Formats: sequence, C-alpha cells, structure tokens
Amino acid sequence: MELKSKVGPIIAIVVIIIAVAWMYLGGSGITVSPVATDQIETNPKVNDTSSPTTESAFIHSVQAATLTAQIIETHLPLSGKTLANETLLLTNSYQGRITKLATEKGQFVKKGSSILQIDTRTLKTQIEQARLLVKQRTLELDGIKKLVADNFSSKVSLAKAETELAAAKAAERTLLVDLENANLTAPFSGIVNTLDVQQGQVLANGASIGTLVSLNPIKISVNIPQNKVEKIKLGILGDIRLESGYEAEGVVSYISTTANESSRTITVEIQVENPDNKIPAGLTAAVNFILDDQKAHAFSPALLTLDDSGRTAIKVIDIDNKVVITPVDIVKSERDKVWVSGLPDNVNIITVGQGFVSDGDKVEAHYQN
Repeated sequence: MELKSKVGPIIAIVVIIIAVAWMYLGGSGITVSPVATDQIETNPKVNDTSSPTTESAFIHSVQAATLTAQIIETHLPLSGKTLANETLLLTNSYQGRITKLATEKGQFVKKGSSILQIDTRTLKTQIEQARLLVKQRTLELDGIKKLVADNFSSKVSLAKAETELAAAKAAERTLLVDLENANLTAPFSGIVNTLDVQQGQVLANGASIGTLVSLNPIKISVNIPQNKVEKIKLGILGDIRLESGYEAEGVVSYISTTANESSRTITVEIQVENPDNKIPAGLTAAVNFILDDQKAHAFSPALLTLDDSGRTAIKVIDIDNKVVITPVDIVKSERDKVWVSGLPDNVNIITVGQGFVSDGDKVEAHYQN
C-alpha cells in the first residue's frame, strides 16, 4: 500500500521535469533551421535598388536641338524727346519807346541781327554832352599839371582834376552802354519763337520781350538704364526716328554725371543736324543705339525659365545627358524669338518636354533636324 501511494507523486515530478527541459531547449533556438539562414545570407541583392533596370525607369524622353552661336548687332532702343539747342528769354535793358521791330514772331534771325530798336534821340544828345565834358576835363587837367610843375598849384588840385576827368569818362561809357542796349540784337542764330511787344510800346527796364530758340543742331534727350549706361560713350552714334517718319543720325554729346533719383537712369543728349529747322522741340523721338557685335543664340521665348535665384535661364543637356539649368542674358528680342548670351558656342537645349524635367534629371534626347 505504501508503494502504490508513492507512485503517483513520482510520475508527476518526472512529467514536470520533462516539460521544463523541453521548453528550455526549444527557447534556445535549437529548432531554427540552418538551411533558412544560409538562404538569407546567399541572397544579399534582394533589396539592391541600383540595378540598371530600376535606373532606366526614371529616364525622361525629351526633344532637343543643337544651337550654334551667331554674331549679331546689339541694339539699345529707347524713347526720348527733342530739345532746343538753346532757349533764351529776351528782356529789355533800356527804358523807352519801341521805334522799330526788325523781326516777327516765328522768323529766323542771325546772330547779331537787330530784333527791336528803342528811341535814342535823347540818349544821343546826352552822349554828345558827355563827350564835351570829357574834353573839358582833359583840358583842365593839362592846365593843372603845368601849374603844379611851376609850383603855382597844389597836388590836391591835381588830384581833384584827375578825379573829375575820370567821372566824366565813366558817365560817357555808361551812356554808350545804354545806346548799345537800346538796340536789342540776337545773341545767337535762331527763331523768334514768341514776341510779346509791338512797335510804339513803351518798355520798362527788364520788361519781357519774347523768346529766342536755336534748333540747329537739335538735341534728343533720353534716359539710359543704369545697367546699360557703361555701353554709352561720348561720340557714339544713334539712329533717330520721329512719329512723322523722319529719320536722322545723331552723336552723343552729353552724359549726365548724376542719376535720376526716382528712376535711377542717366540722362544722355544726342545732337542731330537740323539745318532747315525741320525738327521742332518737344516731340517724341525713338532712339536706337547700335552697340558692339557679340555672340548670341536664338530660340523661342517660350523655352525660357527661371533658376533658383530668379534669373532668366534655359534648360540644356550636358555630355552625361543630364539637365542643367543655365542662366542667360537677353540681348535682343524679336517677334518670334529671343537672342541670348551666356551659353557655350555649341549647346544642346531641350525644346519639348522641358516642363517635366528638373536640374540634374537624366534624359533620353531625340534631336530635331
């Protein structure tokens, strides 16, 4: 009886020991298949994404063209206005009545020609009197000099006589200047653009008479952008065209040394020969400067884009068939194409599909004839 009562507990203990041993041996990895491990180690390229098949899936197909640089004339077209070569406000310098108008409004006068004459009858009488007084003072001074030499007069009397003679001569010179001012003459050749007086009118000293305008040569004033001003030099030529269709050629005669504060432009003046005064002042004039020849490429303006810095650029293809965004400068614009600088002499540009590729993308280019 005692043996039977002990068998049950012994069997239970053995079962527990076997179960613990199985759990321990299974958790230590004995059941992991070495064949599976070998399979994982012998397949190292399963996740390799650098295969040629994967790379070819990202190559874009585009159309391209090969461009060669050409030598072109660069132009700088601007809009300006015509200016008179000289403009003078005529004013009266001698008070009196106008006895003669030698010209009319709108008439051309040569330098030194009379424009109007003031009555000088009284003035001429005063001049004759002044001349006689100078003669008298001269004789008096000669007499005083003889008396001083013989000690019959003092040096004070001599000084007084010399002073009186100088005053007489000064009065005569003043009257002669008045006589000159009484005849208003043109200081330069030009057109009497306005004439605000008439014959018989009494003028005060400083009264306005009109304006004299010189139109030959005539000036064309234009404002040059600050990024182009270094290309404009004194003496270079510019083509001029007016709204009437009149065309002429002029030469740069003046370049301002200060920029306009609001527009940051530099004022330049061009002189144009105008012998017949055909070109009036105040007209709009189209000015075209012909600058130095330079190399440039021409293509449709639709191909232009912007780089990361906001500069105008074009998408080109390098020797590795990769896209390169290259900045360019527009030197000339026409109706259906633009001319740009900044590219190599020979360059491959993308003409179709440029909107679907970015800088650094690899492309398969199909070149147009």
